[in-house]
Amino acid sequence: MKKEATANKQIIAIMNVLFWIVFIGLCIKTGTILFSFLVGMLGNIAVTEKLYLDLDLSELYKLGLFHYLNIGFVLVISSGLKAYMAYLAVKISMKLNVQQPFNSTICKWIAEISHLALMIGILQVCAQSYYEGLIKRGFALANLSTYFGDGSEFLFLAGIIFIIAQVFKRGLEIQSENELTI
Repeated sequence: MKKEATANKQIIAIMNVLFWIVFIGLCIKTGTILFSFLVGMLGNIAVTEKLYLDLDLSELYKLGLFHYLNIGFVLVISSGLKAYMAYLAVKISMKLNVQQPFNSTICKWIAEISHLALMIGILQVCAQSYYEGLIKRGFALANLSTYFGDGSEFLFLAGIIFIIAQVFKRGLEIQSENELTI
């Protein structure tokens, strides 16, 4: 039993390091997208041609600042929400106690991750619809759908994490009842 507990602690420690790496990477990605977006918004059209990961929003910028702002905000906000999800995963991995895994703080964070995943999914579905609407109106744009995704992955993730949050909530209730019984 002690070997299993030690192995679980080691796995959680490794996951913590991985969560930190993902969190830092997403923060850098969000900052880079935000900086490129703001510089492009200030009128430097050359920057809009080579944004983060070779994302080209120059055609969108030429269509009008309104369209550029809409897509730019979606990119920044969805990236920021993903970074915040990774941050919550870091916090959970740091606070998780394998002996008594159910506590109110972790339950709250898991539910919050579910809500964030739902928001990202809805945001990506809306952005994809907006992008497809621009294409249907005849605008030739770079393939932004690879940056948005269709949102279904995050909607699916939100559903799974919501179920896990409900299990943790019920586990917390049972754990509290057991502590009161003893």
